[in-house]
Amino acid sequence: MTSTAVAAAVLGAPPPAPRSDAVSDAPGHRFLLGWTLAWVAVGLAVAAGTSFAANVDFLPVLRLSVLSAVVVGYSAYASARLVSPLLARLPGALRLTLDALIVLAGAVFGSLAVFLTDPFFTLGQLRAVLLILALNAALAAVVAVALGTYDRMRRQIEASYRVLRERDALEREMNVAREVQRELLPRAVPRFEGLDLAGVCRPAIAVGGDYYDYLEHTDGRPGLVIADISGKGVPAALLMASLQASVRSLFHLAADPGQLHARLNDALCRSSSSSRYATAFVADFDPATRRLSYSNAGHLPALIVRGEQTLRCEEGGMPIGLFEGVTYETGALTLAPGDLLALFTDGVTEAPAPDREEFGAARLADLLRGHLDRPLDAILQAVLDALLDWSGPVPPHDDVTLVLARVR
Repeated sequence: MTSTAVAAAVLGAPPPAPRSDAVSDAPGHRFLLGWTLAWVAVGLAVAAGTSFAANVDFLPVLRLSVLSAVVVGYSAYASARLVSPLLARLPGALRLTLDALIVLAGAVFGSLAVFLTDPFFTLGQLRAVLLILALNAALAAVVAVALGTYDRMRRQIEASYRVLRERDALEREMNVAREVQRELLPRAVPRFEGLDLAGVCRPAIAVGGDYYDYLEHTDGRPGLVIADISGKGVPAALLMASLQASVRSLFHLAADPGQLHARLNDALCRSSSSSRYATAFVADFDPATRRLSYSNAGHLPALIVRGEQTLRCEEGGMPIGLFEGVTYETGALTLAPGDLLALFTDGVTEAPAPDREEFGAARLADLLRGHLDRPLDAILQAVLDALLDWSGPVPPHDDVTLVLARVR
């Protein structure tokens, strides 16, 4: 059953009637019949002109002229459709010259073969025969070159159309990925005791799989997660959706961030191939003790900016999704009021300048320190502006995701 019949069955419509070979080949047969009749007409016209110009009997000239025209016509057709594509890589002038010479050669040898069917008339009326040959050969060369040019233009248009269709399909895929990514990111910033939050994700031209989320324990303690999915496009967006669902379902079951990473790793290993993985950073915050518990699964270390001091959160393990049964460490730090925690993806620190130098974590920490007393939304905008100034005309190579948390 064809795909059209299957689609019709799914939609409840009767499947289309099968097409016979005769019907499906009708356009080709009609073209060949028309082509043959056209060259028969050419032979008639050439015979009439030749018999008048050379003052010879019409019927012998008609027979040879029609046969010669048909042979010449199919020589032109074969050259345009079969030989001309083989010369497509040659320069234009050389290609046209070779096209004409090949058709002329086919026309001459084909016509000679026809004329040898009546050698006595050919030898007796050599002037008329040469006139028929010259007219048919010249006309065949013109037609073959024109048909070959038309075929090349048609193939170029078809190739351009295929490129446009592929580009449209890719654009639709990117739009789907962007929509998935946008729907999975937080729409509002929740309010937690002792902690102010803000986050932003700016997709690049090619959609990636950056993900961040605000979490909450049953006792009201806040949690944060940021992840960077391998790959781009719809596959990365779908893996991001799967990871978000796993994070939200397993968050309340894990005793600490390291255990959460271990469970996420096993779930990802079971649901995807080894080529699909993610780096992630998970953190819990206890407002009563201001204790930050975290686990870093192969992600860029989060930064804690405390006055002139910068702390890096590195405890954890390898990226999730590579090997099942991996364990992850949980690090802990006690924060102080005014401390600024920054979670980010490589779209921030690896943003390239025109000379290919990366923005870097040290420059990010200095920037955060310079705006430490400003509102978090203002700090986010300052970082985005700094990245834009840093990269200049260089297009973004990856999504830019940054989450800030400040202790009250």
